[in-house]
Amino acid sequence: MIKLNNASSKQLHVILPNTNKALEEVLKSASPQELQTLTQSKDLGSILDALLKQSQTADTAQNKLLLQLLKNNPTLKSLSSANTTLKELIATLKQEKNPLPLEKELEKFLTNIKDINPKELKTKMQNSGVFLEANIKNSQNPKELFNSDIKALLLKAHDELSNATQANRQEILKTIDKLLLQIDYNQLVSHLSNASSLYIPYEWNDLQEGNIALKNAKDDRFFCDIHLNLKSYGELNLRLALFENNQLSINIHTKNEALKSLLQNNLQTLKKQLLHVNIVPKEIRFIDLKQNEYETQTNDELQMGFEVKA
Repeated sequence: MIKLNNASSKQLHVILPNTNKALEEVLKSASPQELQTLTQSKDLGSILDALLKQSQTADTAQNKLLLQLLKNNPTLKSLSSANTTLKELIATLKQEKNPLPLEKELEKFLTNIKDINPKELKTKMQNSGVFLEANIKNSQNPKELFNSDIKALLLKAHDELSNATQANRQEILKTIDKLLLQIDYNQLVSHLSNASSLYIPYEWNDLQEGNIALKNAKDDRFFCDIHLNLKSYGELNLRLALFENNQLSINIHTKNEALKSLLQNNLQTLKKQLLHVNIVPKEIRFIDLKQNEYETQTNDELQMGFEVKA
């Protein structure tokens, strides 16, 4: 678990296998050849040493291989969304005769998407568990973080429940472990890709799966990739590129014609809303790319082959 009395440990928990469940899962199933490629040796200690010493970039052979193993791991690929697991955990907690404090904390964290507002979203992202280790490292009083960060709350609840007598104790612990695995997965993807891999802490009934990845590029440009799987419309992929502080380019990809038409009909409304918050939508375009191609396109390439421009 997280230890606050060791300065070096504050920086390491995101990538130590005994605390990062996603890394532990990947290393468990990695072949000897893959382990050797990761570290140029065969012991797991060298894997950690290599990860700790290298810079956080995604262009090293070790990072690329580990990221590939992470995304292709059968256990991690079969996970549902973090929001789905959050709802499962809340439902399990509600079955307890004596409500646990964790239930109310999670209910406050997971609210309806219709109630979203920028300030609250920022706070929820910061407390999503993905940034816990970095926040501990930079905080003057790390213990304060444990009152609001979801990963810290889950770790604390896990410790308290380990020797408790609740009827649903095993089921609760299992769901907590699953949610911690999902948070650790996002942490590790963020570290290896030099980006921020996030989940939206809001309840959206039409959303089956979804994730957001933020990344900064050269010349003070920032990218946000959003991948959603909607019950009514299927997959929706967006790439947002912000440059010159407030100039925004949006690229949209969907195979569903009904969703495409709905978005096209509301582009002017979106444009007005962006301008209202001083964001200038330089272009809003639809692209016709497969998802794997979409993810690897550079910004310049994404300016080609569009059907609609707002």
